Amino acid sequence: MATDDPIRASDADRDVVVAALREAYTAGRLDIEEFDERMSAAYASKTWGDLRRLTIDLPTQPLLGTDVPGRHPEPQAPMPLHRPLPAPAPTDDPQELPVRRRRSPIGVLIPLAVWILLVSHGTLAPGMVFLFIVVVVLVSISASIRRH
Repeated sequence: MATDDPIRASDADRDVVVAALREAYTAGRLDIEEFDERMSAAYASKTWGDLRRLTIDLPTQPLLGTDVPGRHPEPQAPMPLHRPLPAPAPTDDPQELPVRRRRSPIGVLIPLAVWILLVSHGTLAPGMVFLFIVVVVLVSISASIRRH
């Protein structure tokens, strides 16, 4: 049990608890009757202990006393939205390590620059422009497929 349960609750404390109850209702953790009962009890609460009892069965507990000067409660770590993936087993073989490569824009920029130079100097026939674009698109797609 917390030692600061007898501290008188402020309106800000009550609002924080009602917001936590509203989130629980929105997430489906409370039905409408239970939410209404707890919300009424929160606004009628006199102490932090009374407020804590309203949210004791919820996954996150509201921070009380944030409006008290000089009191800086420890912020709660946010709950993860999903379970973290297990870490891969350590291996000495560099072939087995997953490699994540960033996509480089140079593969598109160089052909584009060559194409612009050829078109601007008039050395590329109009029919060749279409063929050049098709080849660049196909090369980009095949490079993307090989990476995955």
